[in-house]
Amino acid sequence: MTTLPILIAGAGIGGLTAAIALARRGIPVILAEKRTRFDEAGAGIQVSPNAGRVLESLDLGLALRRTAIRPEALEIGHWRGGAPLLAMPFAPPVEGATPSRSLRRADLHQLLLDSARTLPNIRWLIGRGLVDAHETEAGIAAVLAGESGQTETVDAMALIGADGLWSRARSLIGDVREPGFTGWEAWRSLIPAEGLPEALRRPVVALHLGRARHAVHYPVASGSEINLVLVRAAAEARPGWSREGDASQLNELAASAGAGLRELIGRAPNWRIWSLYDRPPALMAKGRIALLGDAAHPILPFLAQGAALAIEDAAVLSHELATRLAREGTGAVPAALADYARARGERAMRVQQASRKNGEAYHLGRPWSYARDFAMRRLGPDGMRRRHAWIYDWRAPG
Repeated sequence: MTTLPILIAGAGIGGLTAAIALARRGIPVILAEKRTRFDEAGAGIQVSPNAGRVLESLDLGLALRRTAIRPEALEIGHWRGGAPLLAMPFAPPVEGATPSRSLRRADLHQLLLDSARTLPNIRWLIGRGLVDAHETEAGIAAVLAGESGQTETVDAMALIGADGLWSRARSLIGDVREPGFTGWEAWRSLIPAEGLPEALRRPVVALHLGRARHAVHYPVASGSEINLVLVRAAAEARPGWSREGDASQLNELAASAGAGLRELIGRAPNWRIWSLYDRPPALMAKGRIALLGDAAHPILPFLAQGAALAIEDAAVLSHELATRLAREGTGAVPAALADYARARGERAMRVQQASRKNGEAYHLGRPWSYARDFAMRRLGPDGMRRRHAWIYDWRAPG
């Protein structure tokens, strides 16, 4: 009897990583994506060691090295400039160790696409979005729909919802709570590095903290571009995941920024904006349906761990499914997904909470910012590394 595939709804970073990890373990996959074009939204992305180790285990380390930058340090300072509050060097290059990396989000998405396309046991369904699903005697039957509204039913062992913040798969396991607007919006741009002062092209992650605002920038694309993200308070959410931004709306923010940050803002060739939403973590599996990434636990971008957690999810999910299938057969799929949910739930919640707390600290005004600054200086680089070791030292099972 032919083994049914795993159906993954969503071909973003998490969905692609899961598809590759499962396919490389010999498990057939159907990858359904409602978009018809793979123009991954976003500008830059940081790949910390916890996620980097997963990608290296999938033989993607060489591809990462071709385009990624290895930042030397995290530098935290004020919006208005001045000496950094804290400069935390990243671990120096060590043979066999996985470094922190920064690259364009589109480049990471493309190398995952390229890898997935080489695997014969991944079947692609492009332009099909998840509509409904129900369990059957053999597994699960999922209904997918194209842009024209035409539907088709796909039989699978399990359904993995990697379909993002507004996940349909999440509603199918009974969680219909809507994402809530946080009161923040993020502006992002990729700035050509040529012609910028050397200080702005250094291989560091620079974080600028201000009242009700912050900015982060770092080099990507082998150093040819600088990724810049500004987060500011917003009165209301505006539609669109990645809408065009009017640079004139940043005039006040730019005027109050330090000289380097002000120059970057002025050099930005265009801006894309997205409103930031939050959502409580979901039950990550029920029966033959599981969730990963933003579908399960959206992470605000104040800890640079949203994509990293999705990559971690993919590694644990593939391990649990492969282990149970080899030992007990397809009837053990619900148990494997339950194991996955238990393995991931507490960590995902902890990272989600840590990111929220970072956002609160980043945006403090006086006098509370004085206490934050004092605490950072007292913590120092070594203390900062120890504080985040539980995130970056994570390793996938198996």
